[in-house]
Amino acid sequence: MGQFDQMNFSEGSAGVRMCENALIVASSLYAEGIDWASGSSAFPGLTIVACSETDRIPAEAIANCSLVLLEIDPGSRGSMDRLAAVKQARPDLPVIAAIPNASVALVRTLVRQGVVDVVSLPFLFEEVLECAVSVLSQLHQHQNQSAGLAPLIAVAQSIGGCGATSLATHLASGLTRQSHSGRGVAIIDLDLQFGSIAELMSAVGRGSVLDLLGAEDRLDEELMHSVSRQTDEGVAVFAAPEAIPPLESVDTDQLLKVLSLIRRHYDYVILDLPSNWINWTLSALSAADLIVMVAELSLDSLRQAKRRLELFDTVGIERAKTVIAVNRLQRRLFKTIGVDDVNDTLGREVIGHVSLDDPVVSSAQHQGVLVQKIQRKSRFYTDIEKLAELLSQRLPAGTGR
Repeated sequence: MGQFDQMNFSEGSAGVRMCENALIVASSLYAEGIDWASGSSAFPGLTIVACSETDRIPAEAIANCSLVLLEIDPGSRGSMDRLAAVKQARPDLPVIAAIPNASVALVRTLVRQGVVDVVSLPFLFEEVLECAVSVLSQLHQHQNQSAGLAPLIAVAQSIGGCGATSLATHLASGLTRQSHSGRGVAIIDLDLQFGSIAELMSAVGRGSVLDLLGAEDRLDEELMHSVSRQTDEGVAVFAAPEAIPPLESVDTDQLLKVLSLIRRHYDYVILDLPSNWINWTLSALSAADLIVMVAELSLDSLRQAKRRLELFDTVGIERAKTVIAVNRLQRRLFKTIGVDDVNDTLGREVIGHVSLDDPVVSSAQHQGVLVQKIQRKSRFYTDIEKLAELLSQRLPAGTGR
């Protein structure tokens, strides 16, 4: 055991306890060279899986580990697909990439794929231990700071008019039926210039999210409740302002404070985003636990969705936390584009779909009510309820980061 271990990580120390149940996945060449694992107290419960880049990692190994050190060959499609599969199976699992030589550009690419740090090959005890403790310490600190925060679900549009706002408002309603603590659900209209959520949901009250964004040191729970509007289903609406503000006037740090405040008082928080992608909207996406990209089965919608997803990759938003919801699905026997094509084209999980039900949805929007107020047995309502249930299973109330 090396000097680093002897000096800083004695038996039973906090650092040792944090490194329990680590998983190392590497080729035989490197896995068999980890001679320091035997008898080391620094990695209790350590599992080493020796396999090629195309071999499947045992599901139980992924399910039970606290972090994984994964040998990655960035030039191999199979190796990168395996990384994506790990992130899809455990989106919050810290993944440390193990590679022989890492350039700055390569590290940035891996970070965009959800990797939290990089170690060299062959595995060196001191480097692996220091990296693992650093990653787990930061994760532990982040979890403590975020304890009790509601899951934050951002609804993004692939293209204007794809129905993202309609899905966001109905999902907020659907999640109230999945929330049982009494804290309820909040929806924030961040389409500051053209947002209409308050009108679509017949929310009662005064004030807007702009009151919170401009509050600075006066931001507190009392102000938050005073500007929230209420629907008859119990959804708290933080509405867009009546006057049109310049988008560049939003302070990113203040926005993140507002989001954190609201998340401390509700079970779920939904964000409805503008079509413009600027610094603060991307920061809001980065803060989200899950991004639901709304797309239609049209070439234009899928093309624009792909462009937006590429932008997310560029700014370092984790791929694993973006899913696709297909809107206005038509149940036709013959169709040129299907749901499977969306998954293949965009490379993201299709979490659900919502049926086309134009007359019912349009009528509800014109009346300023949700679809279930007009026709509870509509296909649209049924699909929304299924989607809300899936989201609540993936992100139980109170498990936001």
